[in-house]
Parts: sequence; C-alpha cells; structure tokens
Amino acid sequence: MKYPFKPKSTSYIEQGQFWAVPIGSDKFSAGVVLALRSSNGKTDSRAFLAGLLDWSGDTPPTKEELITCSVLHKGFAHIKTITETGGEILGKIDSSWDIPESVEYTDSILTWGYNSIVKKACKAFNSS
Repeated sequence: MKYPFKPKSTSYIEQGQFWAVPIGSDKFSAGVVLALRSSNGKTDSRAFLAGLLDWSGDTPPTKEELITCSVLHKGFAHIKTITETGGEILGKIDSSWDIPESVEYTDSILTWGYNSIVKKACKAFNSS
C-alpha cells in the first residue's frame, strides 16, 4: 500500500490505517480505522468502525507517534469522515485494541456524522 491515499470506498482501507483530524489552527489529532463494518456477512462499501486516538500535535500524526495510543472514542463512520476532515490515509499502525478486523453492524455502537470526530477531538484536546 502506498501512502498517502484518498479512499473512495472501504475497498482499500484496513484496520490500523490512520488520518489527521484538524482541530483548530495548526493543531491535529488522529483518527484510525478500527474495523470494517459488515451486515449479514457482507462488508459495507462506505461505512467502517472509526476511532479517535488519544494524541494531538502541531503537525499531522506519524506512525511512530501513534504506536502506544489508546482509543478515546469509537463509532461507525462513513468514508467521508476521512475525506471531509483529514482528507487522506497517512499510514498504518499495528493495532493493539483487541478488535476483530470486521464487526457486524449493531445499534449499541453510535453512528457518527462526517464531522463528529472533529468535534470529539476538539472537546478532548480543548481546541476551538
């Protein structure tokens, strides 16, 4: 896989891939693909399980900075959550979150709007 790339569907995204989440002027947090979403055994082409990592910085995240991060929030998200916020998948980290690569859709996990991850990151890291 060549990074960075802009996903158009879930066909090329994988668990552990991350993107920058802008949180104010010149600050960033990080989103991560936690799992693909399936329904009745079929992988969804647009939705996936996203996570907000406990990291923020003055530059977009790197693999080395995210290795030991934990997940602050998770929710089902549309692929536009990546393309409308950070824009591109920047790389991939090995996951240590004990989540399967594919999860079935369930009402017990919230479904986020495109900008929900930005709002959650701003709140977590006190950015406007």
